[in-house]
Amino acid sequence: MKTIKAFAPATIANFNVGYDVLGVALSHIGDEVELAFNGKQENRIVAMINGEHLPVEADKNCCSVVVRKMQEHLGVFSGVDIRITKGFASGSGLGSSSASSAAAAFAYNELTGRPFTRKELVAFAAEGERVACGSAHVDNVAPSVLGGIVLAKGKETNDLIELPIIENLYAVTLFPDIKINTSDSRKILKDHIPLKTASKQVGLMGAFVSSLYDKDLQRFSSSLQDLMIEPMRSLLIPEFYEMKTAAMAHHALAFGISGSGPSVFAVAEGEKKAQGILTVLREVYRPAAIKIQTHVHALGKKNGAKIINRDYALH
Repeated sequence: MKTIKAFAPATIANFNVGYDVLGVALSHIGDEVELAFNGKQENRIVAMINGEHLPVEADKNCCSVVVRKMQEHLGVFSGVDIRITKGFASGSGLGSSSASSAAAAFAYNELTGRPFTRKELVAFAAEGERVACGSAHVDNVAPSVLGGIVLAKGKETNDLIELPIIENLYAVTLFPDIKINTSDSRKILKDHIPLKTASKQVGLMGAFVSSLYDKDLQRFSSSLQDLMIEPMRSLLIPEFYEMKTAAMAHHALAFGISGSGPSVFAVAEGEKKAQGILTVLREVYRPAAIKIQTHVHALGKKNGAKIINRDYALH
């Protein structure tokens, strides 16, 4: 029986300067989705590993919804059995539903002979986000499919801008075991931002993009400031400013909130500095008596979705 297993990575959305339009693919954690034709005209979730609380109904699970959308576009309805292995917690702010959606889209595309380009897969993966989160946003799924840093001007393939990455950059992620729903995290945001603040944020975004093309680490670091969202969402994350102060004091190039939180991230030049930042973040969080999960990720353009096994029997 022909089977395909794909992996898609966790992501950092917003990346401080690009609220809802910027995302970065990570390297160390992600989800796996395995597909096999089942000889029927229905898609079935046959296994859910490390995600027992997630829906397994075909019309509610992001992976089966993604596959169905691709089938509708192709006009072919050969059903598949779907096996999902979650590699990190949902609700972490690291793009859990996006990783599953991206892996499902990538696996089904491979299973059917690659009828779509990578960029075309982003729109299908976004439909998984719609069923999981209520809207088909692409700031997480785009880097999860494509890898690297992606600026999403819109949802069409021509709107996805793959930005360059400065070499030897590492991201440190810390996920505190607290629950912050995306919907709740959005409710605390203000509907109006002062013009002066918005103007400064636009300038920082432009400086950030130019720093990538110029490979200017100093400009990269000074531009990665979140003036609009961080002041509000940081209130939901214990020890946020203590962690930020410690990270920046230990050579972090940037520090911020990953997506809607509660995960936070730091960026460093080189793995040694990243490991040092990881150590101090753990020390800062120790008195909080909250469980944490931490990782160090090498950032790169090849971090997107990939096939990790072919003709691997479901069991």
